[in-house]
Amino acid sequence: MFVLAVKFKAAEGKEKELVQLLTKVQAQVRQNEPDTLMYDLHYKIDDPTEVFLYERYKDRQACEITHRAAPYIKELRAALTNYLGGAIEITQYETIELK
Repeated sequence: MFVLAVKFKAAEGKEKELVQLLTKVQAQVRQNEPDTLMYDLHYKIDDPTEVFLYERYKDRQACEITHRAAPYIKELRAALTNYLGGAIEITQYETIELK
């Protein structure tokens, strides 16, 4: 499985709007992408401007081809700059499978 860990830093005063945007996309991902196994949002307890997104996919193709091509993801990417106060941090992982 393929995993992305994504950290967003909201611009001051834009925290609620960023979360609203991300939760709207979260609902669309869950409804339309069966190979996206997890798409969970979290906020940092001691810093409400930081939002963490944990994405887990059946495989890398589900992320790089299916997910990234979705119109709501393209719209999200275009809109994010209006809500961010820092760079997006993205880390990629492959799942270690038990044998």
